[in-house]
Amino acid sequence: MGKHEESEVNLWVKYTIFFFNLVFWLVGGALLGVGLWARFDKGWESVESLTTDPAIVLIVVGCVTFLIGFFGCLGALRENVVFLKIFMWSLIIVFILQVAGAILAFVFRDDVKQFVKDQVKKSVERYRDDADLQNFIDFIQEQFECCGGQKPEDWGDLNKYFNCTPPVPPELPEACGVPSSCCKSSDLRVNSQCGYGLFAQGNSVAPSGVIWTKGCYEAVISFAEDNLLIIGIVVLVVALVEITGIGCAGTLISQIRRQSGYV
Repeated sequence: MGKHEESEVNLWVKYTIFFFNLVFWLVGGALLGVGLWARFDKGWESVESLTTDPAIVLIVVGCVTFLIGFFGCLGALRENVVFLKIFMWSLIIVFILQVAGAILAFVFRDDVKQFVKDQVKKSVERYRDDADLQNFIDFIQEQFECCGGQKPEDWGDLNKYFNCTPPVPPELPEACGVPSSCCKSSDLRVNSQCGYGLFAQGNSVAPSGVIWTKGCYEAVISFAEDNLLIIGIVVLVVALVEITGIGCAGTLISQIRRQSGYV
């Protein structure tokens, strides 16, 4: 059977897939570029934990987004069945992994909570060892008005630079204190020493008057519980976008095959 004289490819479907994936391609490339820049800036020899390294997370997410966007964008533009199939099956796999992950997280929620707590603990331990991680923790503490993982004392218990175990070495000026991002007042955050020595023996200043006393694990969990509806809507929208992409890719593949004379 020869090719049809008129195109059977729906242009709306074709260019919807193209522009949708063009955005994802560009976003994925930006995330990948930022992640690689941050990682090379720090040096690859300093990789200690994949789950607590923002640069590695950006590289992985950016790479996956970039590749899926590339195959979808070019596959739709060139009407390439192979690329469209790669795009479609990639979305299917991502969707299945997301659903499976959500189910496993619900079934093993206690294990998931413990895993998160362990990662928070590692993050506090590595606060001064990774500039990207430090900026991320500072952002969390400032936005969620919290301090430490479970409690502010975590800084002295877990981080060697804030350790308060006597005798305190004089070369550790931050000992018995907390990062400035724990401070309640924005004016105090400008002063990087606002959290110094709060838990030192003989200190007369009550920590609750200077820093946030809620742990960040509790603060983030409370935020998620208070915004379950919004989170649910976001998850639903993402799922609908993925399902729509899968459906459009399947439709475009069928149209291209019919146009080429294949059933």
